[in-house]
Amino acid sequence: MKHNNKILEALLEESVKIFPEHYARIEEKARSLYLEFCKQEEGKPKEITMHTVRQIYPCIAFYKAVIAETGQQEAAYKIIDGYFQKKAAATAEKMRKILKLPFVYNFIPKIMTAVIRKIFGRRSGFEMTEHKTDGKVCHIDMLRCPYFQTCSACGCPELTAAFCNSDDTAYGNLHPKLSWERKKTLGRGDDCCDFILRVK
Repeated sequence: MKHNNKILEALLEESVKIFPEHYARIEEKARSLYLEFCKQEEGKPKEITMHTVRQIYPCIAFYKAVIAETGQQEAAYKIIDGYFQKKAAATAEKMRKILKLPFVYNFIPKIMTAVIRKIFGRRSGFEMTEHKTDGKVCHIDMLRCPYFQTCSACGCPELTAAFCNSDDTAYGNLHPKLSWERKKTLGRGDDCCDFILRVK
């Protein structure tokens, strides 16, 4: 299993600007923690590790390293949240270009439902309730999420919100004919994460 990770590299690059005097120790600790986390995941299916190794653990390793070396929890969170906000905004911009094609917006709820089933299904460690719709609405309630479970197990459940926030940025303003209607997330203390994308 490869232990280099583009998210961790991006977070460390940002930390140089904010914590220049602490950077060397932050980098050393973050890389060491990430390596430990990766070893725990060895042998697990790629459906699991695509979330844990590639997304969750680099953030937790960085978060814990910054807090340990600087004590600045809020600043550590903002760096991670900022990374995912920027990434989500770029994704949304690409989707908006595609949605300029006539009537493509009609298919987005159905496509989103299929993507969630594939990437965020039971084999990846998620549990969800899928509401029956007419195809013009994607309505899924995520009852169990490895992002929340893993962050909680590592003592930083508050970090989950940084992952949740990016959904609002990615889907909140895709097209005038589409509405994003999220009301709850596990990361913000609710009983589920609701994914509701609707053709108006």
